[in-house]
Amino acid sequence: MPQIDHFVVLMLENRAFDHLFGFRPEVQGLTGKEFNLLNPAEAQSLANPPFTVGTGAPFAITVGQGPGHSVKQTNMQLFGNNAATGPVANDGFVKSYQVELTVADHVPHPSNADLGVVMQSFSAAQLPVLNALADEFAVCDQWYAEVPGPTQPNRLYLHAATSAGHALNAWSAHFDLKTIYQQLQEAGRTWATYEHDTNEVRSFTPLQGYTAAFKQIDAFAADCASGKLPNYSFIVPRMLADKDGQMVNSQHAPHDVRWGEELIADVYEALRANEAVWQSSVLVIVYDEHGGFYDHVTPPAATSPDGKNSPTANDPSYAPSFQFDRLGLRVGAVVVSPWIAKGTIWHQKLQHTSVMKTARELFGVAGNLTSRDAEAASFAGLLSLTAPRTDAPAKLPRGPLPTLPATTDPSHPANQPLDPLQQGLLLGVHHLTRASHPQDAAELLPKTQGEASDYIKSRIHNHFAGPAVA
Repeated sequence: MPQIDHFVVLMLENRAFDHLFGFRPEVQGLTGKEFNLLNPAEAQSLANPPFTVGTGAPFAITVGQGPGHSVKQTNMQLFGNNAATGPVANDGFVKSYQVELTVADHVPHPSNADLGVVMQSFSAAQLPVLNALADEFAVCDQWYAEVPGPTQPNRLYLHAATSAGHALNAWSAHFDLKTIYQQLQEAGRTWATYEHDTNEVRSFTPLQGYTAAFKQIDAFAADCASGKLPNYSFIVPRMLADKDGQMVNSQHAPHDVRWGEELIADVYEALRANEAVWQSSVLVIVYDEHGGFYDHVTPPAATSPDGKNSPTANDPSYAPSFQFDRLGLRVGAVVVSPWIAKGTIWHQKLQHTSVMKTARELFGVAGNLTSRDAEAASFAGLLSLTAPRTDAPAKLPRGPLPTLPATTDPSHPANQPLDPLQQGLLLGVHHLTRASHPQDAAELLPKTQGEASDYIKSRIHNHFAGPAVA
């Protein structure tokens, strides 16, 4: 096993494996014949046409907020109904998207072109950065989300191997859970998170005193250059456009995925620029969940991490019933290191808790957090070379970025209303920092992305400016 000193995790948002890599050679991908009917319960007809997979997915969603991906909507996509009864056929993606557009997004008559977006994949040429890394290093074609549902539960699993029974986004909750970060700390290893605006790791109450470990994204390149990168780094993408013209780079629909390509390239090139750091590094690029986009593979069963089921006692009435006994859909995942053979395709089943399993193996840290990470597989076997490669590119082939209006233009994303995820994130920061701002009312929260970005950065800075835990 090579000496690994730096394990870096970049978790992006809401892209299924087939959506990103479905037509990539040699992976468990698409034939080009897969389709969904508008109504999977009825026979194909002129009124119930097939929506076939293909390439040329749009960089940004321009009608509505993107496919639904709650547990109930994912049930519809997999089982054809919200209750998850009957066999899995992966034939309800178009139906689910129609419901999302008409009910949640108030689009009364979505066109077939609008609905067909959910079945489309990106070509390699559309995502040159991600595919260059896939060409050079390893693609994992059996990496599953931990929960067949939305963002926050899956991100909680990455850090704590459980979501404490939450199967929906509970952004205002705080979590008294042990995480991979405490395990690393106890073993004498170092860690840090690098954030643009929000950072879900701050919601773990045992970590809130470690203020020095919560860094701004600019510090990542600086730490790489100076050789001060910690043993374990977690990078949180930007979730809101800001008034300085910085765009959402999480790749969460409806936002443009090309800004996420820039982030991936920036992270890789920062690591690659310092040879000493690079030769002892692993970079994991993975997506939190499928985002409602089509994938043709049935998710496998899973062990409940701790016996806690959804809904929890504090969940809203619309929380789904779920026992955490099956994984979510496949997501895009690329693992990068000079110790990985070029063009590797890893077919072993992985999941988000495989990240902590692998990090512990590489750093000699003992013990599991829950039953879920106990059963997860490690991907340390990807590091199969006897010496680090010297042929990895220093720079990646970045594609052109979209043209934006001036930040003073009302149409600039920073001046646009918050989408549902951004609203939840904003409310979560409001509750997280409420002790230091007791006079602020939730109903007076900012309404635009730029204002919300300023609010979040200011609140976090003021609330967590106390002394760091050693």
